[in-house]
Amino acid sequence: KEMFGEKTKIRLRPSYFPFTEPSAEVDVSCNICNSKGCNVCKHTGYLEILGCGMVDPNVLENCGIDSKKYTGYAFGMGIERIAMLKYGVKDLRLFFENDVRFLKQFEKSMS
Repeated sequence: KEMFGEKTKIRLRPSYFPFTEPSAEVDVSCNICNSKGCNVCKHTGYLEILGCGMVDPNVLENCGIDSKKYTGYAFGMGIERIAMLKYGVKDLRLFFENDVRFLKQFEKSMS
């Protein structure tokens, strides 16, 4: 709410990832469409910004780590999705096309 505004809704929901169990996702209400549903949020009114979960013991074992002795927690934050919401960008692919005209608008945000 600090980043996107007081009216922003945040939800934590159970999810599925093949490498974690249990798994969860953090979603933020879409400010592109005011949560009404658009192409950016796949008509759900929310955009996933973080996935997380306990590392599946099989993953640890396949890496040579004793899963009876060690556990792990995995998480990943979609920084581009956060930027989409913060700056009203309607297409995630714009961040990866390396178009200087597009990227230059974020210069001041980096300093």
